[in-house]
Amino acid sequence: MKQSSAKAVLPLRRVFGCAVISAFLLCSLALPQSSPDPQALVRQAVRNELASPFVPDNCTYQYHRDASGRHETRLMVKSNDLLVGKLVRIDNAPISKDQEQKEDDRLRRLLVDPDLQQQQRKKQQRFEHYVRELVAALPQAFHYSAIEKESAPGGGQLIHLVFQPARDFHPATTELELLQGMAGTLVIDDQSKKIVRLAAQSFREIDFGWGLLIHLNKGGKLLLEREVTPRLGPDLRAFSVNVDGRLLLLKKLEIRWSFDHFACLGRTIDLASAVGLLTASDVAGSRPGLPSR
Repeated sequence: MKQSSAKAVLPLRRVFGCAVISAFLLCSLALPQSSPDPQALVRQAVRNELASPFVPDNCTYQYHRDASGRHETRLMVKSNDLLVGKLVRIDNAPISKDQEQKEDDRLRRLLVDPDLQQQQRKKQQRFEHYVRELVAALPQAFHYSAIEKESAPGGGQLIHLVFQPARDFHPATTELELLQGMAGTLVIDDQSKKIVRLAAQSFREIDFGWGLLIHLNKGGKLLLEREVTPRLGPDLRAFSVNVDGRLLLLKKLEIRWSFDHFACLGRTIDLASAVGLLTASDVAGSRPGLPSR
């Protein structure tokens, strides 16, 4: 009897063992795939960012800034050749007729003066180069950690990351020193591998050129937001920069910039057409942007 009982137990153990192994395998298959490496995900997103312009051609947007105690709003048009803009509101009120005439005269001079166009083009190229340089440095400048996932409206997932300055990052230029004093959060669409939100804040004072050129105070903020669901035209929703400090040791420095109301015109816009849109009689009214005519 004892031998029979022992023989009966062995098959039961095998059956139980097989059941446990099978259950483990089924559970393993049911588990979600492991999250991608955060650094690799950021590198892929940055490659996609650099493969396309920050703001596509033939688009418009609003540019807001606080300067000398007043809030200014400019309507910007990015033609296929040049970015041009016009002051349209001061402290949320339309500019006067005299101010609008001066703005229109300036734009018309730009249209017929190749030297002014070249100066504007160089300013635009310097700004775009600096933005691309900052974006290109994101994978090396910070250490990223995944904190959560959420379902994206168009399908897929949004990966939420937090970032801190990387200890082994050595800025190649003085301008990139800004990144050494910033931390924040980053959201990447895992399906499109694009950055949909970047929120960064300076957690310490930052000096450029040993503090002799620029000194930035703690608490500066940078925000970028994109549309998650695909749509026609630019997917950029908002971009803002808020910092203060000192310039050349003495002059107070305040940068309060924000960009919004991005829209696509639906057709190719050359410089003459862009100036024509901005000098239209109703452009300085209360509308947030230009019509897609």
